[in-house]
Amino acid sequence: MTTFIIIIGLVLILIIYFLISNKIGIKKLNDEINEICIAHEKLNYPELDKKTQLEIMETGDLSPIAKLVPEHKDKRTPLKLLKNYITITKTEFRNYLIETGFIEKQKIENAHNPKQDGIWLMKDKIIDQERGYTHRSWNIKNMNEASDVYVNLLWEKLNTN
Repeated sequence: MTTFIIIIGLVLILIIYFLISNKIGIKKLNDEINEICIAHEKLNYPELDKKTQLEIMETGDLSPIAKLVPEHKDKRTPLKLLKNYITITKTEFRNYLIETGFIEKQKIENAHNPKQDGIWLMKDKIIDQERGYTHRSWNIKNMNEASDVYVNLLWEKLNTN
């Protein structure tokens, strides 16, 4: 009986420890995000050229934004900063994806491996694939519909908090 009580006590202590350390970790992360956002706010969100904005939206590479605040450039840049830096329109972005051949690059036959993670174009369908399994798919009739799907998916980054 004593052993059982000791084991239950140890389990409870471990649970409490993990809950507290998790809460501390989340607080540190939130504090870091707030610190980075305040640093960008102090800069008054300098305007990025259109080409840089288009590339950020296409690739998800936020390093041009991170480099604006050198003291935080090695930390993760919060996606919520995109709302302050992306001034291009959805139409400009769509035209850019068409002009750069983005849709063509997304054809599954261009993947290194047919089960490679990504959002791929397969004939008349766009698939969201992870570890070889399709999680979502969109039926398309033509390349215009394909470009609309990709634009909408990539544009969702702006609505991430």
